[in-house]
Amino acid sequence: MTRLTGKTAVVTGAANGPTARVAARLAAEGAAVVINDAVDSEGASRVAADIVRRGGRAVAVRGDVSKSQDVKRIFRAAKEIFGRPDIVVNSAAVFRVEPQQAQADANRAFAVNVFGTFLMCQEAARQFAGKGGIIINMSVTGGATPGGMTPDAETQSTIKGAMDMLTLGLAREFSERGIRVVSVDPATFDAQDLHEPDLPEKTARRIPTLKSLRRGRLPGAGTLAASDDIAFIRNELVASAGWRGW
Repeated sequence: MTRLTGKTAVVTGAANGPTARVAARLAAEGAAVVINDAVDSEGASRVAADIVRRGGRAVAVRGDVSKSQDVKRIFRAAKEIFGRPDIVVNSAAVFRVEPQQAQADANRAFAVNVFGTFLMCQEAARQFAGKGGIIINMSVTGGATPGGMTPDAETQSTIKGAMDMLTLGLAREFSERGIRVVSVDPATFDAQDLHEPDLPEKTARRIPTLKSLRRGRLPGAGTLAASDDIAFIRNELVASAGWRGW
């Protein structure tokens, strides 16, 4: 039995790239996975079909996370097909803000990256139904720093700050409900590096109230965070730089 057997995961923005590999990794660990994407429905279907070919369980559900009705529909599909979700990975994102369309692009970026993540977290908390769960928010890449070389650096840095503060706030708010909230920088992922970190049981016994675990080089940390192996961490878990591998 793998560590996520019997769990249901919802992964947004998972039609291709690193997040598609995240979905595949969660499925390989035993989770039933809902593959969501707002634009590339064919890509999402391919990812789901590939998981099924490998013996896993997956389904593609189209939806725009910046729209509350779509968010509800994504979770409704997950519950009807696989049961109550246990894991939510928020990776739907808009990355580029072109100078000639700065306002329109920035509005869309904030709508998807920040407000969409907020809506997904809000609905996840409802769907967890008092039984706990894990929310993993994909922060934007750490390379987007103010004054950087790319024309969208300031917008992306602001989004990154909003995402991390949202994660911290929700981690505190949701901790009493048994919900853990994690922020991870996708730029640090190495989907091929699947070794598990050394996290001895005595650590859980010695530090049962550990509130924050920041900035490590922990391969396999994505799957670790999604599992119950570090369920003793009940408050903040922010890994916006340095966690890698699923």
